[in-house]
Amino acid sequence: MLAVGLLLRCYYTDWNKKLTGDEVGYNKMVLQLLHEGVYGYTPYAYSIEPNAFTTPGYPLFLAACYVVFGYSDDKPPVVEIQALQILIQMLSAVLFFFIASRLFNHPKISLFMMACILLHPAFILSPLYLLTETLYGFFFLLFIYLLIRVIQGAAVRYFLSLGIVFGICILIRPAIVPFIAVLIGGVFLYGRKNGQLRVWRTISAVVIGFVLVMLPWWIRNFITLNKVLLLAEQSGNPLLWGSFPFNAHPEIDISQDPAEMGKMAYHRIIEGFRDHFFVYFSWYTWGKMMFFIRDIFPSLQFITSNLWVRSIITALHIIGIFIGWIGLLKMVIHERKNGMYMMLALLAFVSVMLYLPFAPSPRYFYPVIPLCFLGLGYLITCVYRRKDRFDS
Repeated sequence: MLAVGLLLRCYYTDWNKKLTGDEVGYNKMVLQLLHEGVYGYTPYAYSIEPNAFTTPGYPLFLAACYVVFGYSDDKPPVVEIQALQILIQMLSAVLFFFIASRLFNHPKISLFMMACILLHPAFILSPLYLLTETLYGFFFLLFIYLLIRVIQGAAVRYFLSLGIVFGICILIRPAIVPFIAVLIGGVFLYGRKNGQLRVWRTISAVVIGFVLVMLPWWIRNFITLNKVLLLAEQSGNPLLWGSFPFNAHPEIDISQDPAEMGKMAYHRIIEGFRDHFFVYFSWYTWGKMMFFIRDIFPSLQFITSNLWVRSIITALHIIGIFIGWIGLLKMVIHERKNGMYMMLALLAFVSVMLYLPFAPSPRYFYPVIPLCFLGLGYLITCVYRRKDRFDS
């Protein structure tokens, strides 16, 4: 399976591709950081002044790649970064196998889960781009693995690692940060049987690990920007993009100040709910969910130009995601006393809910797909258990 997954990624990767979209901004950002020592991001241009438009997780990863692999003029080491991201993607597949093994304790289901990651087009194609998906996907899965370990009764040091890995996830893509409240609440709720002292020790370990990772970013923002800034300033951009009902590609001037874009977005959202409540309500619920699910990041055109084949792949994707959501809902209904299943289901729901205010991009649904696979695996496990009880 791993060999097939590796070959598929190597075959479908456009080696040494031209940079497009956010990749252009990341390249200019990294070059500015390396040449001028200024950390700042501006779409399609050099920021000149330092800012906190984006969190530093992926830009620092790219900067390290530039230093290690070298670069000429303004051209990044695209091939080397793509190869490294393919390796990270393969490690993610192996990690997902161990997640499924701990969750379902069934070798065949675990192999099937790994196959889903290895053969899904989004995970085949994501290493092609110099974007956050592949790196974030790995640390997100590592967070899930550690979450399962601590719920299954790991030592306190695993809680510290959980907080550290969660902090790394936030430095790459910050939207999921509110889940730390759910995480702490889950530790308190499901850990009470172990005594109050252990509960507070584990909560402290999670918070300390998280703060240790985030503290350099907070200090940098306070010293350089003279203000307290916990995450990033870019939210105004995707928030405005997402405020046009059932329009995934509105005409927006991306050169505007992110703060002004945020104000425009809030004004549009408030006015929209006031004057067209049902349109905006449907857009910010099932409407964006449809956009998240029906399109596969980045595009099936990289796989094939045959419309029939693309339709079949898309149909399989949508069916798998739909069944996975059913499995996650079943976890919430029937596994309320099982902290492991409940936390995974809540992680999936929170991951989607937090992205509903923003642009309806399938990129935002990328990290939720493995959680849907776990929901699918849970349903298969339930079928196996029923079969075993029936046979006995």
